[in-house]
Amino acid sequence: MGVIVRDIKAPNRADFERDILHGGQPVVMRGLVAAWPGTGQSAPALFKTLKSYDSGAMQGTLIGQPGTAGKFHYAPDLRGQNYTQIGETLSQALDRLSSGPHPDGAYIQSIPLDRHMPDFARDHPMPLIDASVTPRAWIGTPTTVQTHMDQSQNIACVLLGEREVTLFPPDQLPNLYPGPLETAPGGAIVSLADLDAPDFENHPGFAQALETKMSVTLHPGDAIFIPYGWWHHIRATAPLNMLVNYWFLSETPRLDTPYAALAIAMLCFDRLDDNARDVWSNLFNHYVFRKNGDPMGHVSDETRGLLGGIPEGQEFGAIMEVLSVLGPLVGLNPPPRK
Repeated sequence: MGVIVRDIKAPNRADFERDILHGGQPVVMRGLVAAWPGTGQSAPALFKTLKSYDSGAMQGTLIGQPGTAGKFHYAPDLRGQNYTQIGETLSQALDRLSSGPHPDGAYIQSIPLDRHMPDFARDHPMPLIDASVTPRAWIGTPTTVQTHMDQSQNIACVLLGEREVTLFPPDQLPNLYPGPLETAPGGAIVSLADLDAPDFENHPGFAQALETKMSVTLHPGDAIFIPYGWWHHIRATAPLNMLVNYWFLSETPRLDTPYAALAIAMLCFDRLDDNARDVWSNLFNHYVFRKNGDPMGHVSDETRGLLGGIPEGQEFGAIMEVLSVLGPLVGLNPPPRK
């Protein structure tokens, strides 16, 4: 059951951009960072190197609550998370991880390396994307990041230990039963379906999701490309593990608040009947997501208007139009136009 992930030797940037970046499918890239300093070293040797990069900035080490067993997730009542955070420097956190054992998991999660290890990128270049993309580190004991999706493309690289990666395509959203966004671990949309102990009574559609899953094991030096919106479940299995990832977009959005747009859409459409929802679904697909091509290609550029897309440089006016509607609803008035 499941689908095989495409598995290739490390590509160069031209091949990555031509064959992988826009393909919409995950790809394992073996040996992509095998030449990085520290890749494949013992944990003590690698941690010594990492400490030499430490800027001294504070970060939050995640500590699993009793019984968590390294599976970081929601609290049982979904009103919080099943871990706590301890503020400490990277070096202090590495000492904590090395001191073990940590039966409930200890984890340095997604720290931006331009802040915590500013010279890391200089010595560990990522050959496939622009150097402006900030690398982030994930270092810990045996831990599991539950099935979730990100609003970006992702290249994830293993330096220490192993990562078991399970992926589901974006269209499996209804079969993965996401939990509430407000208390989601890491602020992403996270699935409530348990990959290790499926509850088909409460999550019957998860059986269908499992038919689409892809699974792969990454070793030191390996990397995986995870396309935008693909669900992924990542388990670190060695006593100590390290992964570095890069979140990036092929195109920079003009307004980087998609969840805000989703909230506005819910307020507008959630009380409409099914017929009206279908109408607006069709309008969004046509004008926003352009499923049928250029929606106003049949008129001149001068007469396209809003339905033809918001022209460059006119974002401010469009935002003001939204504020003029939303502001009075909460007792606020929009600022004066420029």
